[in-house]
Amino acid sequence: MMALVDQLKQSTQLRWNRVHKFKAKINLYIEVGSYVIKTAETPQELIESFRLRHEVFNQEFRGMTGSGLDFDKFDYYFDHLVIVHKDLKKIIGTYRVNCSKFSKISYTAMEFDLQKFFANNEGPFLELGRACIHKDYRKGSIISLLWRGIAEYMNLSGSKILFGCSSLKINNPREAALTYKYLMDQGLITNKYSCRPTKKFTMSHFENWFAYFQKGLSEHQVAEADGLMPSLLKSYMKLGAQVACEPAFDEEFDCIDLLTILRKEDLAQSLANRFQVVR
Repeated sequence: MMALVDQLKQSTQLRWNRVHKFKAKINLYIEVGSYVIKTAETPQELIESFRLRHEVFNQEFRGMTGSGLDFDKFDYYFDHLVIVHKDLKKIIGTYRVNCSKFSKISYTAMEFDLQKFFANNEGPFLELGRACIHKDYRKGSIISLLWRGIAEYMNLSGSKILFGCSSLKINNPREAALTYKYLMDQGLITNKYSCRPTKKFTMSHFENWFAYFQKGLSEHQVAEADGLMPSLLKSYMKLGAQVACEPAFDEEFDCIDLLTILRKEDLAQSLANRFQVVR
């Protein structure tokens, strides 16, 4: 009986968020080896991506049990890149994208003050978020395929700047400050965008720990920080992305988010070489 009630509640929430009316803003379709990278075109494909997000963000990331869907009020307005395993007919990766040409709302703006960023830079802007890959497929070739889709979507939409939240499984100010100092030492922090976390998402005691690490990191601390960096964020940085300010703390998902920004002209010259046939 409880399962039926939950299903009815979920169905109502999906309808309330207009998932049944979803249509892709841009149609993208690329076949590479055993996979297809495309934009979700139907409500059914969108719901399957929500199921994968639940498995990664809620079950794996937060330790929740039980099946379900991960979705919010933004999903109807955004496009959704999905990687489909052709033989299994299964979505194994997804990335939510939002071009400012189609929607002015922003998930990232809940966590970071972006007013000066938007005012001082030329769009269109492409917001990235809710990125996840099934745990059985987290390898370089799949991440590269996801970036191939992003690059093509950027071209089709005419977007000039990518931005978004990169989540790290960190929930304490020590590790947050350690990671931020590590990125700073790698030359991956920029102050030119004048961004900062909103008051609600500012992490308590971050500044104290960051001041502590300002004296320099030991080899052990460098190794610790590198181990905290997810592979998707590492690939982002290799392509030329920078972190625009101190991390925000997402209390709901119990993690920190880094505001990462990548300009089209700053994409690494080796970008095309990363998009080899996926085996």
